[in-house]
Amino acid sequence: MSAAFHSVIRFQVKPGREADFEAAFRDAGMLTRPRAVSGYLGADLVRATDAPGEYLVLGRWASAEAYAGWQAVSMADAPREALRRLVDTLVDPAPGRGFVTVRAE
Repeated sequence: MSAAFHSVIRFQVKPGREADFEAAFRDAGMLTRPRAVSGYLGADLVRATDAPGEYLVLGRWASAEAYAGWQAVSMADAPREALRRLVDTLVDPAPGRGFVTVRAE
């Protein structure tokens, strides 16, 4: 069964910095730290096959409120050095967006 709420975060990585981005993303616990938030169902980091440096985080949440709960604390316990390294690899960082399931099969 599909989650009722999804988050999507788009990352555009500076050319040639993909490995640095992936390492900093892992070190910042971007897919592991949300486990502490009630309503987190999981997430995937995916890379575009036709656009080097374009990544998405596709998150699954029990509700919009669960995602909002994560957004409220996401930076509070983040490893500062890993976040600095992560941001350093990005072109125009932007926050994630929420989406609701309209149809699932």
